Amino acid sequence: MKYQAICPPEWLSRSAVYQVNLRTFSKEGTIVALTKELPKLQELGFRVIYLCPIFEADDSEDVNFWSKRQKKSNTNNPKNPYRMSNYFKIDSEYGTDGDLRELIETAHSLEMRVLLDAVYLHIGPNASILKRHPEFAKQDKYGNTIYTGYNFPLLDYSSEGLREYLWCNMIYYIGEFDADGFRCDVGDGVPIDFWVEARRRMRAIKPDSVLINEGFKWDYLLAGFDSIYCVEWHEDLYSAFGGNMTALKLRECRERLESQFPAGAKTLSDIDNHDTVTDWPERTETIAGHKGMEQIEVINYLVDGIPMIYCGNELADTAKLSMFANRFHRGEFQATDRSIAKEDYSLRRQEVIKKLNKLKYESDVLCYGKTVWQDNSEPEKVFSFTRELTDKKILFIGNISNTGVEVKLTDLSAQITNKLLESEEAVKLGKNGYIIPPYGYIVAEM
Repeated sequence: MKYQAICPPEWLSRSAVYQVNLRTFSKEGTIVALTKELPKLQELGFRVIYLCPIFEADDSEDVNFWSKRQKKSNTNNPKNPYRMSNYFKIDSEYGTDGDLRELIETAHSLEMRVLLDAVYLHIGPNASILKRHPEFAKQDKYGNTIYTGYNFPLLDYSSEGLREYLWCNMIYYIGEFDADGFRCDVGDGVPIDFWVEARRRMRAIKPDSVLINEGFKWDYLLAGFDSIYCVEWHEDLYSAFGGNMTALKLRECRERLESQFPAGAKTLSDIDNHDTVTDWPERTETIAGHKGMEQIEVINYLVDGIPMIYCGNELADTAKLSMFANRFHRGEFQATDRSIAKEDYSLRRQEVIKKLNKLKYESDVLCYGKTVWQDNSEPEKVFSFTRELTDKKILFIGNISNTGVEVKLTDLSAQITNKLLESEEAVKLGKNGYIIPPYGYIVAEM
């Protein structure tokens, strides 16, 4: 028997999460620059903004406390946004308290939500709170601070004082700034009872606020979290559209993952995020091409759960990015070039994303329907499934290969009644089934 997951509020279940790393979102890299873009994002149908850490980062130049990734970037930037110095202060790199208030107020006026990043597994070695409360960090039997693999002090949840301090931090941003919840960095590394109590306190002030876990523990969805990252899924998509995994294997991997989810779970499906654009050898947009990347985004909107789009994906951006590069320490990296927004390939992506956001928001089938995998005559190349609710069905058929294919669906007799979305090079009906071009796809009602 499967246990029942927490049911997220509909504002999250019917939305895509748009992740913003301010450093890569724009050349300015500020909260104000994001606020100016909110109307455009709202026009594309985005209703949830998740903001990477904007809190004061440790600026120590002692490389002994830098992570390997930070050093590898060669940006020489001492500020790692995931190494907090002060949870209660906005880093001047991004702006001010007033800027964050204006961002959230503007978002709410546009009927958008804003999630902040809670980084509570570790803390910066020079955080002022540790000077006052060294017991907030884990210590060995000799009284020496214990560090994570990233060279950051590991927080100690046996300390009731630490728990109160962090709960106050969450309530400060929910109550004072009107944030709508948190994405919780490495949430698995923090005891579940901490998150359960955090959720209780948050919801006492804002009943529909949410928590999203960047983690692997599915049972954290039973209490505490509204959604969880599905990290293995984005790795599978990257492999498949990079030519290293068949459509059949991709389906098998997804089926195995879904068998592990608690009943009713709404996992988060992404392809790019601040980690992947920093660490993967090439951007997904590059290895899959614009057509392949488009199909990946469509799949992530169609599978059960919550899609997440990384800033710039909606423009088909291919810039070389790093979470450690900012306007002061750019190194060899770039920020998203928003001037590409009028290029044909970018206009195509924006139109597709706009349609997907509308479909996600309006469709009861995608919100509540079950997934039914559809067998086809070319399982190595073609990925096919339906989402079904009572007598309604939405069909997806996608060719993940770089060669055209003619395919039959072997177990589906119903006919397409309404095309909702299809690849730029259209899917055609041949004598022996659907003729699908390289990276072609179709989404249709049946």
